[in-house]
Amino acid sequence: MTLRLPYCIIISLILIVGLLGNFFLWESTLLGLTFGPAYLIFYGFLLGFILFRARPDLFKFLYGLLFFLAGLSLFGALIYFFYKLNTLALGTLVLLPPFVILPFLRFGNHPESEKHFNPLQINPHILRTTLLLAVFIFLTILNLRHLLAAGTVEAIRTPWKILPFDFFINYFVATLALLYFVLKSQKEGLNLILISVHTFLTVALALFIYRIGYGFDPFIHQATEKVILAQGFILPKPFYYLGQYSLVVFLAKIFHTSVIWVDRLLLPTLISVFLPATVYFSLRPYTDRTKTPGASLAALLIFLLPFTAFVATTPQGFANFFLLIIVFFAILALRREFQISALWFLGFTTLLIHPLAGLPALIFLLLLTVFTFFKKQQGVFEFVRHVVFIMSVLLAAIAIPLVFLAALFLFLGPSSIVSLKTIEGANNFLTALGWPLPVLVNHFRPFYDLAYTYGQNIIFLLLFFGFAGYFILKKNLPSVLVYPTAFFALITNYVLIKLFVDFPSLIKYEQGVYPQRILEISFYFLIPLFLFALYKFFEKLMEAKGKTIKLFFILIFATFLTFSLYYSYPKDDGEDYQIDRGYSVSLFDLNAVHKIDEDAAGADYIVLADQSVSAAAVKEFGFSKYFGPYFYYPIPTGDPLYQYYLKMVYQTPSRATVAEAANLTGVKLVYFVLNKYWTDSDKILEAARPTADETLEIGSGKIFIFKYQF
Repeated sequence: MTLRLPYCIIISLILIVGLLGNFFLWESTLLGLTFGPAYLIFYGFLLGFILFRARPDLFKFLYGLLFFLAGLSLFGALIYFFYKLNTLALGTLVLLPPFVILPFLRFGNHPESEKHFNPLQINPHILRTTLLLAVFIFLTILNLRHLLAAGTVEAIRTPWKILPFDFFINYFVATLALLYFVLKSQKEGLNLILISVHTFLTVALALFIYRIGYGFDPFIHQATEKVILAQGFILPKPFYYLGQYSLVVFLAKIFHTSVIWVDRLLLPTLISVFLPATVYFSLRPYTDRTKTPGASLAALLIFLLPFTAFVATTPQGFANFFLLIIVFFAILALRREFQISALWFLGFTTLLIHPLAGLPALIFLLLLTVFTFFKKQQGVFEFVRHVVFIMSVLLAAIAIPLVFLAALFLFLGPSSIVSLKTIEGANNFLTALGWPLPVLVNHFRPFYDLAYTYGQNIIFLLLFFGFAGYFILKKNLPSVLVYPTAFFALITNYVLIKLFVDFPSLIKYEQGVYPQRILEISFYFLIPLFLFALYKFFEKLMEAKGKTIKLFFILIFATFLTFSLYYSYPKDDGEDYQIDRGYSVSLFDLNAVHKIDEDAAGADYIVLADQSVSAAAVKEFGFSKYFGPYFYYPIPTGDPLYQYYLKMVYQTPSRATVAEAANLTGVKLVYFVLNKYWTDSDKILEAARPTADETLEIGSGKIFIFKYQF
C-alpha cells in the first residue's frame, strides 16, 4: 500500500477543521456523526500502518483504531488529572494526532501485507453453506425483533421474564448454525463478521431491554461524564475511572451526541468488534490454515464463559476488556510477533480506567517481560535470572494487597477505603475463603437444572481445559508458563484480600465484591489456554469419520453457549436457583424523584430510598445536593442514610428513625420512598403512613412517598 503525505495532510486538515468548527461554532449532531467516525477511522488506520506494517489491512485498521482509542483514553485521563476536560482541552486532544502520528509515517511502497487473509472473498465452499448462513441471519433478525419489542421502562429483576422462550430457541438454533458454519468454512474473514454480529446481539441484550438503563453503577458514571462534558471537571476529582471518563467525553464531543448513548454503546461495541478478532489473530499462528476449523472457532467459543462484566459500560468492564486484549496479544509477544512495549501502553491505560483490572494487567506484564527477556544464561547471569524470576513472582503474588495497604496509610481515617481484619482458626479460614465446589443442580426443572449446573461448574471446565491447553502448548512455547504463573499469583492476591482486607464504604453483603472481581480476573489468564485446548478438541473431532459424534458435540456446545447467555444476565428463578434482588430503574422512579423535588419547593431535604430510586435521582439531577459529607440520597450503600432506610423497611418504620437521619444531615425535611416490589411492602405501607405528615402516591400504587417535616 502507498500513502502520500500531501493527501494525509489535506485529509487531516479537513477532519480537524470540521471537528473544531463543530466544537466551537456549528454544534451539529449530523456533522459530529460525519466527522467524528471519519477522524477515528483515518487516524486509527494511520496508527495501524505505523505499528503493524507487515500485518494484513484488516489487522492494521482494527488494532490501529484500538490503540488510537487507548491513546485518547490515556492522554485524556492525564489532561483531566492535571487540568480539566473543557472544550479547549478536548480541542487540544483533537489536534494531537497529526503532530504525533504523521511524523512517524514512512511514505512510499512497503512490504505487502499477508495475502492469505481476504475477509470478503467468497469461494464455492461458502456457497455450499448458504443455507446455514441464511438460517443464522433469519433467526438473528427474529431475535432482534424480540429485543426491540420487549424493551421496557418498568422495574424488572431479569430480562428473562419479559422475553418469550422463542428467543432462546432462536438463539440456540442460530448459534448451532453459526458453529457448524464456522467449523466448515475456510473463509475466516466472513466467519469473524458473523461472529461479531452474534456477539453484539449477545452482549447488547441489556441495551435493548432496559430502555432507561441497566444496573446501578452506569448511572453514577454517566452522571459524572455529563458534568465533566458540561464544565470540564467534577469535584472532588476521582483518581480512578479517568480513562473511561476521558474517552466517553471525547467521543461525545466529537460526535456531538449524548454522553448517555456513547457510554451505553461503548463497551458492547468494542467487545463485538475487537474481542473476536483478537482471539483469532492471537491463536492463528498455532492453527493449520489449510484445514478447518480455523482460529475463528475460538472467537465464538470464548462466549462459553459467562460475560456479565461486559453487558454494560462500567470502568471495571471497560478495563477488563483491555486486560483481555493484553492477555491474548501476549501470546504473540512470547513469539516476538508483538511488541511488549505496546502491551505496557495498554496496561497503563487499563490502570487509569480501573485499578482492579489495571493492577493485574501490570502484574502480568511484569511476569511477561521477565519470561521474555531473561532467557537462559550461563554463570552469574543464570543466578541473576533466577533471582529476578523469583522476586517477580513473589511481588506479583502480594502486589494488590500491598497497594491496598498503601491506600490504608494514605487515607487513614473516616474516609479510608480499606481496613484490615484477622481470621482465627482453620475452619474460619476455609469459611471466609468461600472457594466454590462442584455442584449438580437438580430440582426437576430440566432447563434451569442444566443451565445452573453449567453456570456453577464453568470454573472447573475452565481449569481443566486451561491446564490441558498449557500442557499441549508448552511443547512448542515453553514460556507460555507465564499464564498459569499469573493465574496462581492472582489467586494468592485474592486469598490475601478475601481474608485480611475490609472495605468500609461497602455494606456488609457487598464486602465480597472486590475480592470476587480479583478471583474472576485471575481466570482471564487461563482463557487463551482454555480456547486453545477446545480448538484442538474440535480439530480432532472434525478428523473423526462418524457424523453422529460430530453432530452430538456441536449440539452440546451450542447448548452450552445458550446456557452461558442465560447465566450472564440477572435471574429471578426462585430460592432453589438464584434470585438477583436488584430492580432496574423505572419510569416511576424518575417520576418519584421529580415529584419529591417539586414538593420540596426549593427547601433542603434528604431522601431515604432504595438504590433504584437513588440511581434515578442521580440520572435526573446529577450530584446536586450534599450536606457535609452526605449525599441527599443514600449513596453509597455503606452510607449512614442507607442504614436508616434499611431500618425503615426491615424493622418497624418510625418517625424517630427519620429524625435521626434529619439530625445527621441538618435538614428539616425528609422523604421516605417505598416501592411496591419491596418485600412486605403492604405491611410497611400501613406501618409508615401514620408516622408521616403526608403520603404521596406515584403510578397508581407503584411507589409511595412519605413526607416528614421537623
